[in-house]
Parts: sequence; C-alpha cells; structure tokens
Amino acid sequence: MKLEKETQNNAPHIVFMGEIRFPYGLAAVQRLTLMSKAFLHEGCRVTVICRKGSWNQDEHKDFKYKGNFEGIDYIYTSKDTHRPNSFLGRNVQKIKGIFGELRYLRKLKKNDRIDLAIVPNREVKHALRYLLFSYFYKIPTATNFVEMASSMEHRTGFFQRINDGLIDNWILKKYNGALPISDRLMNHYNQKSPLKPALKLPILCDFEKFNISKSNQEEPYFLYCGSIRYKEVFNFIIETYKSLNVDEHTKLYMIVSGGSKNETAQLEDEINNSFTTKPIKLFTNIPYEQLVNLYTNAIALLIPLRPTIQDTSRFPHKIGEYLASGNPVVTTAVGEIINYFEDGKTALVADNYNVTAFAEKMRFVIDYPEKSIEIGLKGKELGLREFDYRSHGKRMLGFLKTL
Repeated sequence: MKLEKETQNNAPHIVFMGEIRFPYGLAAVQRLTLMSKAFLHEGCRVTVICRKGSWNQDEHKDFKYKGNFEGIDYIYTSKDTHRPNSFLGRNVQKIKGIFGELRYLRKLKKNDRIDLAIVPNREVKHALRYLLFSYFYKIPTATNFVEMASSMEHRTGFFQRINDGLIDNWILKKYNGALPISDRLMNHYNQKSPLKPALKLPILCDFEKFNISKSNQEEPYFLYCGSIRYKEVFNFIIETYKSLNVDEHTKLYMIVSGGSKNETAQLEDEINNSFTTKPIKLFTNIPYEQLVNLYTNAIALLIPLRPTIQDTSRFPHKIGEYLASGNPVVTTAVGEIINYFEDGKTALVADNYNVTAFAEKMRFVIDYPEKSIEIGLKGKELGLREFDYRSHGKRMLGFLKTL
C-alpha cells in the first residue's frame, strides 16, 4: 500500500477550479472533462474542485458531493451538489463553498502535490481568489482561455463591461500561462504576456461516444445546436431554412439552451406559425444520449459563425461533436474554421455570413446526398486527427513542464 501511494504521488497532479455542474454541465464543463481525460491518458492525476452546487433539486439526485467520475477525482466544497431554493440558503452555500475551497486546497497541498491549477478566465472576483491561492500555496496557474469576454454581445451591463475589460486586459497577465483555444486568443495572450508560455489547445472531443448506429429516420432534418441568447444566429438559421422552401420534405431541428421547456415550446409554436407544415422542432434540456442520437441521424449540422471579434476568438465545442457524428458540417469561413476545414472536402464552408451563401451549402446537402455523406466522413477523419482528446495529452503534459 505504501509503495502504491508513493507511486501515485509521483504522478503529476492537475487541479481544475472555478467551474460548476461537473460532470453534467455544458460546453465549459465538457471541455474541462476532456482536458482531464487527456491528462489521465498520459498518466497524470486530476482533481476537479467545484465550490457550490447549481443543479435543481430534482436533477442528479444521487450524485455525491465527493467521488470519482471516469477516473477524475472531484469535490463540491460546499458539500452540496444542488442549488438551494431560498435566497439565504444560496448565499450560505456560496460562503461554505469558498471556505471549503480554501481548506481543501490547503489540505491537498500539505498531504499531496499540485503541479498545476487550471482556472477559467471569467469573473474578476473569483480569478483574484484563485490567484491569491496560487500565490500563498506556490501553485502554478494557467487559464483555460476560450473566449474574449469583452466582445460578448449579450454582456451589456455596466459592471459586466468593467469585469470583462479587466479580465481580458489585466487579470489575464497574472497567470503563469494560458491555454488559448484559437489563434486570435493566442495572439492576444502573447501581446499581454509575451514572456509567459502558452499552448493553443483547440476543441476536444471523445469520438468513441459517437460510435452508434444510425436509426431508420422517417424524415430528413438539418440540425442546429446553440444558445437562445444568440438570437441573431438563431433567426439567421430560420431565415436561411425558410429561403430553401423545403419544409415539405426536409425538417429543421434546433437544440437550444438557456430557456425552460415551456418557453421553448412557446417559441416553437411562434416560429411554426409562418409555415403550413410545422417543420421546425425545438429541443431543450435533453439527455446527452438523445443529443448524440440527434447528431448522428441528421443530414447535416449547422454552425454559422459571424465575422465578429466574438466569433473569430472562439471555437465552439459542438463542432467537435458535429464531426464525431460523421455527418457534414455546414459553417462559414470565420476564425478557426479557415485553419482546419476545406470547403467541399471536410465541411461545407460558406464564404460569407449571409442567408444566400449559407443556403447554398444547405441546398448542396439536399441535391447531392452521396457527396455530402463523403464530406461528413472526411470531416470525421479530420476530427480524429486534430481534435480527439488523446492526441493532445502529450502536448498538455509538455506545457505543464514549462511551468
């Protein structure tokens, strides 16, 4: 037992802090999980520290506040994985979580080792706390840099704008290193911290989870997956689909986050009022297995990116999952898309973000189904080479050593 413990403690230990809803959260949590698996693949150990619970009381009822998920140790330092119903309860939980976080890090540092702490670059108050932790406990920190906060169009509040400006231009420089997801973010980090190490880490995906058979689909459909807060993109998809005039034989499915089931159902009715056949179907808060099934059976997966700072900076997590389905991805020549994809070979890439250009690529899927299937399979091959989490473990371990 002693030898086993010594061997275990000699393995590099990476700690993730600052996320909530592990392991059943959205893109940020999925990226954290896949980064963790990449480190595990290289023989490292990983611990995820969540300071508070945020699931509703009826969600994941049996999930323990401390344990191991797919090889990843985790703890909720508030000792509760769910969001209290009362205002007082929620604030008490926040305080418990912060003090619990401090105690747990201190204990971990005393009895084990921490080689790297990876934190999100999102809120000043939390970022400063993690930086203070790292200073007092002498823990190297790197930020998981996936978006330009100050470019986020939906974050318009006065204090949000101050927070985002500080995050992008001041807090960013305080970390020991960074893991930018795109060239634009890599360049930004290198400008702010030219002497500190950075590793571009693109989208990651677990392709094995998509090795399922296609079902006998009664109706062909395009699929879009995104947040309801990106209303402009949401409406762009609907207008593009409407311009095709194919609602009699090809449907549009949309998986939307950010709204309740009742709100989503009401929105679906409003959208379909402009059609006679009610061809648009909306989904929200669906199990991951259903999400994979919808991806796998679509005739094409839609992800238009806009020529904005926000979209040229990011690299949406769902693109990896789209590719894993083996179906063609329809997108626009913006940001990281240009670095990886070739139109007509590994994806269908519209030159411009406009309805006519995007509709042309969707029309190609309908008119040339066999060629579209071939493009989808070539896209999956590209994804396996570039985005499978296992192919990045050695690079990430090398980055850790530079810190």
